[in-house]
Amino acid sequence: MAMMQNIFNSHHFSRILRFVGYVILNLILFVSTITEIHVELKHLLLIPFVVFVLLYESLVLKKIEYHFGKTVRKNVQFIIDVALVTLYVAAMHALLIPTLTILGALIFTAVFGRINKLVLIISPIVSLLVFYLSSFFVFGFQPYLDVTSRELNILSIFAFMLFIFMGMYYQVRQSHILSQEKQYYMEETNRYLKLNNQLARYAPMQLWQSIMRGELEAKVEYKRRKLTVFFSDIQGFTDLSEKLIPDDLAFLLNDYLKHMTEIAKNYGGTIDKFMGDGMLIFFGDPTSRGVKEDAIACLDMAVAMRQQMRILRERWIKMGYASLHIRMGIATGYCHVGNYGTIHRMSYTIVGRDANLASRLQTAAEVDQILISEETFNLVKEQFLCIKNQPMKLKGITEFVRSWQVVERYNEAVDKYQRWYDYEYKGFNLLLNLDKTTIYEYPQLINAMEQTIERLKLQQKRTDDDGVVVLSEKSIIRLPNENNKDDKTKS
Repeated sequence: MAMMQNIFNSHHFSRILRFVGYVILNLILFVSTITEIHVELKHLLLIPFVVFVLLYESLVLKKIEYHFGKTVRKNVQFIIDVALVTLYVAAMHALLIPTLTILGALIFTAVFGRINKLVLIISPIVSLLVFYLSSFFVFGFQPYLDVTSRELNILSIFAFMLFIFMGMYYQVRQSHILSQEKQYYMEETNRYLKLNNQLARYAPMQLWQSIMRGELEAKVEYKRRKLTVFFSDIQGFTDLSEKLIPDDLAFLLNDYLKHMTEIAKNYGGTIDKFMGDGMLIFFGDPTSRGVKEDAIACLDMAVAMRQQMRILRERWIKMGYASLHIRMGIATGYCHVGNYGTIHRMSYTIVGRDANLASRLQTAAEVDQILISEETFNLVKEQFLCIKNQPMKLKGITEFVRSWQVVERYNEAVDKYQRWYDYEYKGFNLLLNLDKTTIYEYPQLINAMEQTIERLKLQQKRTDDDGVVVLSEKSIIRLPNENNKDDKTKS
């Protein structure tokens, strides 16, 4: 198979086709000397002359290819072929049928070899010049375009058909080989794309996209960037892991990470790593929308995660699992971000004081709390309602840390409040997500809310200020006493 492909290589086959062409020309010239009166035997001296030119030509063409490339070599070779073929035509005094077939083969060669347009324009000029000079000095001027013998006509047509057939067979064969190669490379490309997609899941999406675009290189280096760092974990997950079987624990963890990862992806966060039930996400590298916008996007992500956690918690409780809550810490500051490790194994991560601060804030947060550092608060205070905490002492940090608890976005963000509303209290949990509610479901939701309100009003009427259910007058059973007896006697 490899040998066949080597034979049908474009360069090798063009040499074979060229060799066959000159053999056919020599055969036609030899037959014309026998069958035609005007073609003399001395004209056969053209054959050794052409052989000599072709042998010397190979040395010249190699030098041309070395200095100017294959394209120039191919065009120069075509000009030489035009000149030599014209000598054969002049030697046969341009006999009609042989000349037409030779001209057709030359045109086919030009198309087959994809000769430059400028060379095609020059070729007729070269051909006429060689034809008249060779006729004047060597072959003489005889009647041109004479009708030839039947034998020579048949030979010329047969030779032309053979030449064209060889070229067409090559084209079909080459097309088949190219089709096989295309199919092979397509399969290899698809295989590499699948492998790339699988390997990309072990690295942040923004990272491997930058590498694929050529913006980053996989080498050990880092840079200093101002980032907003996010840490989170599930409160009580370690204790829960001792009570659940591994399958249930894996289900909860994967369910949680799947939803949180999707939220982080939607807000443009770079997911650094998963640490059991913990997540490290940062904003500001490899792409950044600006320090302030990165911090706002990080808090939007944290609020969305807290809302999503309420949905997951209710679903898990219905499935028989314990009530789980999330804790989050966020800090903004300068960190070193890049590839750490060795050339054989590296990890894209962040190092710095504010990364450690975000981790400590997450540890200090209570259930469902989002604690942010002072610098993060200064960036987002116009967008989010935050409650100031007392300065706290955190592990690994010498000075007291001032932090804020994120409540929600300010009411100016009307659009967001129109699309999502949630309220949670003892014995009551309301979650309204209009993005997942169709318009024809509104009457059903309104009816459910009205029934809930009526039920609460009824319960309020039945309960006194101390929380004791009050019985109606109809339900009171009056016991007999002395006053009742007196009333009965008087009656």
